[in-house]
Amino acid sequence: MVDCVKKKVFREVESQFKVVSELRPRYRSISRALRQSSQKLPECWHVVFSPDETKFAWLCGNHKVVLVPWNRSKNCLLDLDDKDERGNEIKSNLVVIDAGSPVNSVAFGTGTPEEHLFRQESGRWTRFNFSRDLVLATGHVNGRIRIWDAFSGHVLLELMDHTDAVRDIAFAPDGSLRLVSGSLDKSLKIWDLKDDGNMIKTLSGHKSHVFWCTWSPTSVYMASCGSENKVIVWDMKRYKIHQTLVGHYNSVMACDFSPDGAILATASRDTRVILWDPASGKLLRTLYHVQPPPSFIFASGANGAWIRGIAYSRDGMHIGTVSEGGLVRFWNLVDEERDIPMVKQCDNNDEEEELLCCSVSPSGRTLAVGNSESRVTFYQVPRVVGTLKHLARMAVRKHLESPNIDNILLPTRLTEYLKYHLWY
Repeated sequence: MVDCVKKKVFREVESQFKVVSELRPRYRSISRALRQSSQKLPECWHVVFSPDETKFAWLCGNHKVVLVPWNRSKNCLLDLDDKDERGNEIKSNLVVIDAGSPVNSVAFGTGTPEEHLFRQESGRWTRFNFSRDLVLATGHVNGRIRIWDAFSGHVLLELMDHTDAVRDIAFAPDGSLRLVSGSLDKSLKIWDLKDDGNMIKTLSGHKSHVFWCTWSPTSVYMASCGSENKVIVWDMKRYKIHQTLVGHYNSVMACDFSPDGAILATASRDTRVILWDPASGKLLRTLYHVQPPPSFIFASGANGAWIRGIAYSRDGMHIGTVSEGGLVRFWNLVDEERDIPMVKQCDNNDEEEELLCCSVSPSGRTLAVGNSESRVTFYQVPRVVGTLKHLARMAVRKHLESPNIDNILLPTRLTEYLKYHLWY
């Protein structure tokens, strides 16, 4: 069992933005050896909730992954409150996985019963059936990917083809159990878990390290970024490049799609967040962590304000980011007057933490932030009811891409609003 501290903290940050829980490892057995050998403590490069929001994957050691039970009814760790909204006890076990080698990335995946039944009727035989169960994928420093049973912690498959560290992995949200992996070997690979993990395609478009990859909500597009100043949007029906987005001045560390798939948000070391239209490739909006906006020379170098992680809220109105200096920010995209100020996250010695990643829970109520010492902090995010106009736009954009909107006879202002050229 991993020795860890789970404590409930109610430190008010703003009226609706506060720390609700923390996961903090105790390195009594390994920290002394690591410090004597001048090595860094294990880093938490990914913080991930399961699709049903009942588990949280925690990278709490070089090769340790802990699946921590999460209470989606009470929006907290299950150890803090094991009752649902009706007072019934929720039972779930902590699963500790010894991955065998250092882990860089992690992702949950699951299939659908309809596809499972269809496959059985088709008469195909496969060694493994992942359609009904929750699985966990881990990407390793040695270039391998391992697939685990998320309930027992047993390894199911090992995928091997990358020649360098796997920095990110992501399952398609359509239940197809296609897995994309991005590596420091400059390539992305697509794997089919419903075909025993066979590799479908190798995507070659990056000329340098790949740091991040993410699917659109409809699984039509996939975006990837890395140590170049560009982002590639892939057509995942043809496995071809759809758009190349150029506008950042430094490495792009992470990206995420909006819930309706109409916007791709990218976070860069140039201190900026850029919002793009993934279908047309048009730049829609730029958000600045540093004011006044930095010059090109400042933005393209070691400026001390690198943005390392980004996560789109499920309401489509907020974006969470983490940056150097221990800064956590939750942007309000549709009402700047209600924008929450940046929060500086510090350790027990009041020193700035090195934040590496962030993720929003499936319900949109929690922002999880991971740091360089495997500590995870959970923030309760604002719950805002969007305007009817905003909700209608999201409903339309789930089915219509921006080029298709131009073919509809609508007033110019309404067309601009639907295409996110207007935000209010």
